[in-house]
Amino acid sequence: MVAASKPKAAGKAKRRRKPREPDVAYIVAIEDWDWGYSFSLNAERQPIDPYHEFRHLQIRGRLLQPAGPKSDQAEISLLAAPDLIEERRKSFEPVALGSLSILTDRVSGNIGIPWDALTPILQMLIAGKFKFVLLRGTRFRHRSARLNSLRIETKLTEDDV
Repeated sequence: MVAASKPKAAGKAKRRRKPREPDVAYIVAIEDWDWGYSFSLNAERQPIDPYHEFRHLQIRGRLLQPAGPKSDQAEISLLAAPDLIEERRKSFEPVALGSLSILTDRVSGNIGIPWDALTPILQMLIAGKFKFVLLRGTRFRHRSARLNSLRIETKLTEDDV
């Protein structure tokens, strides 16, 4: 004998999600940058790799857009991630590229980039060609924002501002 299914309650409506907020454009005018590199033995208990390599590019500048945070100083850290090579990253389901945080004296950002993108970015910074970092993401909520886009440009266009 088959049990009859229960009828839906007449008064219940489906819960609707809030519409997604439009992305916010964050524009940083590059004033200075620094690069660090470290290579060491991996001291973890059960290391996957016997070595530990770390590449870290810091871009400092002035936050041009949006207005709002108390300080217009910004520091964006680009971290070369070996897992972001094309063969490996196809199976990822990322929530964000990175994040921005409002600190007392600056806006701070951390973004993972593909390992092989670091060299051309450094070459352009050494040559003094890159002038702006353009980021897109959520608006600040609880002093933090998620980023879903990164561009480093030589100039701004009308669409960027």
